[in-house]
Amino acid sequence: MKIAVMAGTPIDTNMGAVLLEKNGFSEGEIIRIPISENPVKQTIFQTSETEYKKKVINGHINNIKKADCNVLFVYCNSLSGAVDFEKLEKKNNIKIVTPMQIYKEIAGKYKKIAVFAANAQGLAGIENAMFKGNSEINITGMTFLEIVKEIEKGTLPEVIAEKFHFGKLTEYLKNLGNEAILLGCTHFPYIESEIRKKSDMEIINPSQEMLEKIKQKS
Repeated sequence: MKIAVMAGTPIDTNMGAVLLEKNGFSEGEIIRIPISENPVKQTIFQTSETEYKKKVINGHINNIKKADCNVLFVYCNSLSGAVDFEKLEKKNNIKIVTPMQIYKEIAGKYKKIAVFAANAQGLAGIENAMFKGNSEINITGMTFLEIVKEIEKGTLPEVIAEKFHFGKLTEYLKNLGNEAILLGCTHFPYIESEIRKKSDMEIINPSQEMLEKIKQKS
C-alpha cells in the first residue's frame, strides 16, 4: 500500500514520513508532498484565494492517484484548517486523514483546553473542529510561528523551551483552568518532552490517533 504525506514544508512532511516509518511503513510506500518551502510561504499559501488552494491540492491528489496511492495523510494542522479536505476526499474518491478529524472526536472529553497552533489559520481550523464536537468547550488559543521557525532551523528543544518561557507559559494556562494542552501543530512533538518537563498538565499529541485512522482506512 502506498501512502502520501502532505504537509506545509519539507520539515514537517519528513516528520510525518518518519512517524509512518516508525509504525511499520517502509520508505518505498511513502510519497512526500511538501506544499511550500518554509513556514512563512506556507502561511501565505494558506491565506490565499480558496480556488487557488483547491487547484494546487487537487493537482497533487491527481498525481498521487496516478501513482496508485490510496491514502493521503495530511500531517499539518494549519493546512488542514485552511483547506476543506472533507470535500476533496468526496470529490476525488480518495481516503484522507487529517488532525481535524481527531479534534472533533476528542473535544467532548474537555470543558476547557489550551491549544498551541502554528498560525491563525491552524487555530481557526482547530476551533471549528472542536466546536463541532463540543459546542460548550472553552478554548484558550495561542499561535507560535516563531517556534515553528526555530524547529525548522534545528534549534535544540531545551533552548526553545528557555527562549519561549515554557514554565511560565504552562503555569499561566493552568491558572486559567485549562485541563490540557493540545499540540495543534505537527512540528510541536519536537518540543513535547520539554513542555512535559515544565508542566504536569495533560499534553495531547494526536499522532497516534491519526495512525489509527490510517490503519482503519487502509
